[in-house]
Parts: sequence; C-alpha cells; structure tokens
Amino acid sequence: MSCCFFVVLFILGIVKKKRRLKMSIETRAAFEKVKPIILKLKRHYYIQLWDRDDWLQEGHIILLQLLERYPELIEEEERLYRYFKTKFSSYLKDLLRRQESQKRQFHKLAYEEIGEVAHAIPSRGLWLDDYVAYQEVIASLENQLNSQERMQFQALIRGERFKGRRALLRKISPYFKEFAQQL
Repeated sequence: MSCCFFVVLFILGIVKKKRRLKMSIETRAAFEKVKPIILKLKRHYYIQLWDRDDWLQEGHIILLQLLERYPELIEEEERLYRYFKTKFSSYLKDLLRRQESQKRQFHKLAYEEIGEVAHAIPSRGLWLDDYVAYQEVIASLENQLNSQERMQFQALIRGERFKGRRALLRKISPYFKEFAQQL
C-alpha cells in the first residue's frame, strides 16, 4: 500500500516538473513576444537608476504575474499583448508617480556620505559648532546692552531700519569679527 502511495507521488512530481518545464518554455516564448513592448516603453518612460536589464527583469516579473492570473493568455496572443501592455504601463506609471512625488524628492540625487565630501562643498553659512558659538555671543551681548540698545539690536536682527543703526553696528562689530570671516 505505501509503495503505491510513493509511486503516485513520484509520478505526480514528474508530471509537475514537465508542466513547469512546459510552462517555462511557453513563458520564454511569451516573453520574447512582449519584449518589444518593454523596449518601446523604455524609450517612452524614464525610471531613475534603471538600465536595460532592469526593464527586462521587471517586464518578465509582470508577465509571470499576468500568466499566473490568466494562464489562457499563452494561447491568445492578441489578448496577451493588450493585457501585458496595459499592466506593464500601469506599473510604470505607478513607479513614476512614486518617483516624482514631493515626499521622495531626495531620491533624485545619488546618496554619498557627506563626511567624505564635506571638505569639497563650499559653505556660505556657519557650521553647527560655529552657529552655537554665534548664538552664545548674541545672548551675552544682549545682556550687556541697555534697554534702548537691546530694542535696537532686536530690530537689527529682524533686518529693520532705524535711527542709530550705524552706531550700534560699530559698537557690536568687535563681537562678531571671527564670524565675519566665515560668512
């Protein structure tokens, strides 16, 4: 009894392998049929960081999903073309939408460790440690000014014009000399 069971399992395994092999041959043939569609869409759309192999691989994946869901498409060539073109172009449009969305704009530039190239980037602003020192100078300076000068200093920070601006700038300029070289 158990011998027959194993024989049946063995035969089923062979049938499944043959079916997979047949499906693999049919899938390759179907892929060769839809390959021009993939290459045409490749000329039409631009997906970042994709080369020809990526396009072919994604097209193959979409084809396999399509054949898994609609196995009868292998016999119906015309329907296969229509279904594949629709599904693959929809897939590409989704990728483009995702690529162009506002939240993912930072993906446009290739990632590079900033620590490795920081010396080559010209900076018009202050580094973090300089910014902290700058804020400390502002806080200590505000404590040293009288109330009128403090109000003028706040107006100066806001970029406003007022009477006595030049005199105030002359008075506080020694405090900011080391920062003037970096800006």
